[in-house]
Amino acid sequence: MRGSVGRGAGAIALAVCVAGSTAGSTAGCAAMVEHSPPARRPPAARTAGAETQPLFTHSVVRVRGFASSCDQRTETTGFVYAPERVLLNAHAVAGVNRDLEVVLDDGRRFAARVVAFDPEVDAAVLRAPGLTAQPLRLTRAARTAAVVVGYPKGADAPVVIPATVGPDQPADSYDIYDRERVSLRVHRFLGAAVEPGMAGAPLVTGGDRAMGMVFAVDTERAAVGYALTAAQIEAVAAAGENATTAVPHDPCS
Repeated sequence: MRGSVGRGAGAIALAVCVAGSTAGSTAGCAAMVEHSPPARRPPAARTAGAETQPLFTHSVVRVRGFASSCDQRTETTGFVYAPERVLLNAHAVAGVNRDLEVVLDDGRRFAARVVAFDPEVDAAVLRAPGLTAQPLRLTRAARTAAVVVGYPKGADAPVVIPATVGPDQPADSYDIYDRERVSLRVHRFLGAAVEPGMAGAPLVTGGDRAMGMVFAVDTERAAVGYALTAAQIEAVAAAGENATTAVPHDPCS
């Protein structure tokens, strides 16, 4: 998802790239990162490895799949928010029709299907039968301190990155297909350089609450990111919580 440069009336106009990860494609963030790659973080800014991870990281998952129509393999982050349900970005599963699966940090894999999909909000829900990870609960509570928890491309364990979160604010952008202009509520956060593969990462506060979901990064400032607020994604989450039937999610974004 890309926004125009500048500011709208009362709202920021996002100049961002999606922090997802696709193989064999230059679409979305991959093409833009060539011009403004995220800065490499110092080792102290992140943690990985089961022996050092807080318990809530077990609720954060890798999502993998393949979109035949555009010959793209996706690798992204999502998080469990209800029994057998995973929230993630819609652009990450747009067009995915093969081998869609959720992978826990202990390596267990669960076949999944898309049961809610909103290309304007850029949020989707997967149902993964048998998935037993403890859910992170969405919260509208305002916090200035949080952590971004996600899987950089190719990682087997999630990283945990402290972030300073600003108040929620309106933002002008486009849907995942760059067709319709949309108005979103977002958190702008500082200090967490989001890498490809970390789209869909939760913004965790209070140990087991998700106050937002990462969907974009600033292409000019590597340590500035944007997360959809919990309030913004609640409707999609509610639609997917009890849904069992797959919904259309074509074409690729």
